[in-house]
Amino acid sequence: MSIFENILESCPVIEPQLNALCNSDSLGLNDEPCKNIKFYVFLSNADCYIRKIFYPLTVLFIIIGTVLNLYSLYCFLKIKKRNSQNVYLSVLSLVDTVNLHINFTLPILRTIDIIDEEFRRLNLLCRLTGVLTEFFLIFPTWIVILLTFERLIFIIRPSKRPLTYTQLRAKISILFLALFVLLLSLYRLKDLEGIDQLSVFSILPCDLDDELDRKRESYDKLRYMNLIIWTILPECLTFLMSLIIIYQIKLVARKMQSDHSRACQPKYNQATRIALLISILFPIFHAPTVIMITLDFIYRSNPRTPGIIMILVTNKLTMIFYEISLSCKYFIYKQTFRNSNGILCTSFFQFTRRQNSARLGQPVLENTNQCSNHQKIRFSSYKQTIASRASQSDSYSNNAKEYHSISNNHHPRTNSTNLSRTNREKKTLNAVVIETTAEVHIPLSRSDVFG
Repeated sequence: MSIFENILESCPVIEPQLNALCNSDSLGLNDEPCKNIKFYVFLSNADCYIRKIFYPLTVLFIIIGTVLNLYSLYCFLKIKKRNSQNVYLSVLSLVDTVNLHINFTLPILRTIDIIDEEFRRLNLLCRLTGVLTEFFLIFPTWIVILLTFERLIFIIRPSKRPLTYTQLRAKISILFLALFVLLLSLYRLKDLEGIDQLSVFSILPCDLDDELDRKRESYDKLRYMNLIIWTILPECLTFLMSLIIIYQIKLVARKMQSDHSRACQPKYNQATRIALLISILFPIFHAPTVIMITLDFIYRSNPRTPGIIMILVTNKLTMIFYEISLSCKYFIYKQTFRNSNGILCTSFFQFTRRQNSARLGQPVLENTNQCSNHQKIRFSSYKQTIASRASQSDSYSNNAKEYHSISNNHHPRTNSTNLSRTNREKKTLNAVVIETTAEVHIPLSRSDVFG
């Protein structure tokens, strides 16, 4: 039996129950649920089928996203290319990881009744989690805005590049953005319904009997404002800035005629390509969420309409797209790394504590012993010595003895010594090849060594 047949059999048939309920005295045939009974049955079956697939996919994306995002963060911290774009991307990879666990791992754990009851009993922790949930929904969205805006300034204002394209400027921008988003999210300490109110996991936010929730109607404006800041406004801004960047690239490509511009074009295109990919894929994966939020505004006044039920069902599908956007940015980040395989191998050898000196982005040495025993050539005025690193101390002592013996036998230069220089050039020199266990003496002439 296939997995789809198991899903079909596990979903209950509710149509007979609805027909019996409509024929009873509690509900009449003229009520809205009874008029659209076929549609409600379809939505109920669709919700059951989607729910059976949604939870395994969510767990899979959490695992994949955690591994890839943390690996991307490690690579961004280790590579030498430390510009403002890498600062934005490293923070984005970290925030996406936390976002996966705050908005998906924790709700999945709360589907267990014991964990959910204990969690809602801790009222302060529950409300702080609501603040973090709202923060990590809005914050990574606007990091993408900052990244796209920084690339836009880099293209249209070349004179401003030294001021904007710096690590310090990026860190300051991220810090102010985090403080601003945190202030926007603090209302969740008193309001249970945030922008995640249409929960796809069917769990209650906190204790509903709290006295602070009696005035939650006063926070509707803040909630709607955060919904717009999270969805509609970033969609419009990224789409507009992406169009401007593409237009400017076409204009700049026509003007690139000098050799210097052609040499800088690959690096210029690589950084711009990464920013464009992120800013273009962001609206694609977030557009379903924007549609659901818009429908929620339309059908909120009458929660018994089929539209609100359709939103609850299709919201699971939009969350799958959102999980993909949080988990799979590594395949865009890897264009920044010079050699992703070299980074992976080096990380593995560092994890196993192997002593190598390979840097990130460069091939890893197969054997570290070869690196420590490779031969070096040292030149002195009277002897050429080829020695391994293990025997350097012995060769140093031999050179010192030869120097003292030569200085003792040295005489003032005369004409005879000048005339006999040619003969002394033909005298043999010793090239000593010293290994760890043996020495080999090879006679060489000075003319053979120096040509």
